[in-house]
Amino acid sequence: MRFAVEEINNSTSLLPNISLGYILFDQCSDGHSFPSILNLISVNGLIDPWGEPPKNLIGVIGSYTSSKTMSVAPLLMMDLIPMVSYGAASSELSQKKTYPSFLRTLPSNKNVIEIIVKILKYFKWHWVSFLHDNNSYGTDGRELFIRNIQDTEICLAYIKALDHQTDYPGILRQIDALRVHVIIVFASDWRVEVLFESAIQQNVTNKVWLATNTWSLNRKLPKTKGIRNIGTVLGVAAPATTIPGFSDFVHSAKAAALSENAEQETFCNQVFNCTGLSAADIIDADPSFSFPVYAAVHAIAHALHNTLQCGAGRCKDNITVYPNMVLAELKKINFTLFNQTIHFDENGDHNYGFYLIVFWNRNGDVLTHSLLYVPNYCECPVGYKKKPEGIHRCCFNCEICPNETFINVTGKVLLNKLLNHGYAENSFKLCFL
Repeated sequence: MRFAVEEINNSTSLLPNISLGYILFDQCSDGHSFPSILNLISVNGLIDPWGEPPKNLIGVIGSYTSSKTMSVAPLLMMDLIPMVSYGAASSELSQKKTYPSFLRTLPSNKNVIEIIVKILKYFKWHWVSFLHDNNSYGTDGRELFIRNIQDTEICLAYIKALDHQTDYPGILRQIDALRVHVIIVFASDWRVEVLFESAIQQNVTNKVWLATNTWSLNRKLPKTKGIRNIGTVLGVAAPATTIPGFSDFVHSAKAAALSENAEQETFCNQVFNCTGLSAADIIDADPSFSFPVYAAVHAIAHALHNTLQCGAGRCKDNITVYPNMVLAELKKINFTLFNQTIHFDENGDHNYGFYLIVFWNRNGDVLTHSLLYVPNYCECPVGYKKKPEGIHRCCFNCEICPNETFINVTGKVLLNKLLNHGYAENSFKLCFL
């Protein structure tokens, strides 16, 4: 965010003769969130629902999570203060009656779930499990998934919410007992890290793990020792965009901070064994993370640019700007950042137009342009036929075929000596062993 603001303030074309200011708030917990927002929208310590909105406040960038966004959003919605999030993906935030001034620069859960269901259909994976964060983001993804697999052949064999009390080994044992080979993990990257550590310890193998955009491009997870043994990882991701100059900015900012706080850093390391994030840690964390933040700042800047009727190297200085005026312009913006079009639909959602299917290869690399062979665990091998088991239409055992029989291409119907009765040979598979 700092990089985007400094870039805009140095621009002669976007908001000329206008400087953006900002205040950073810690939202690591709800205990931090509410005092920060209340202080931001109050005047002399008071909040007047019928008074004018606070001066100089034209918008809020954030929050990162759906839960924190939904907890503080009502305080901003009452004055139609634009709230542009770079991380809150819950589809509930698309409801404009409840969140009229909310917009986002990342994919909604709705888009991600639709793509996941398409992947399942494409590979004919019909017997799956769904693990999700036990929060607004995760439960929203779960409900969307359940709705999207209605009227399909996909069966949800197992579903579980993940939190700090989760028995991961127990979950993995249950998934194995149900003979589920395809696991959708709709969770944050740090939760997935705990899950994968447990899977490696439990010697889980031959699974397909479907990743959401929260962790599919994470660069740390594919390097985890033993990760290649747990199976195949496929994922959905928004296009990752490299921001020119950002890497240099982070390195110079970290160097300046270290020189200013060298004595404090030395004391911290001696007493508490502190390990601060390096510039490389920030840059390499997730290539899909930085651009939504950058785009959110630029979206508000473009909206303010239009509100102030900027042009010919200057912006009008006789216009009093209110947040609702900026919101009106935000809904109309349409500009390009590094070949990415930034605009919002009627729900305040940003649609990238296309998404990446990523694949983790055996070297721990994340590939976005190659899709290697992915095993299909939901079909019987040659020489076997499906035998239904249990109440689920997707649940079956693979039973050995009798001699001198054929099976049709769907694997459902066993027929005897069909070729002698005039059936086309290419309509069936040999069941011979």
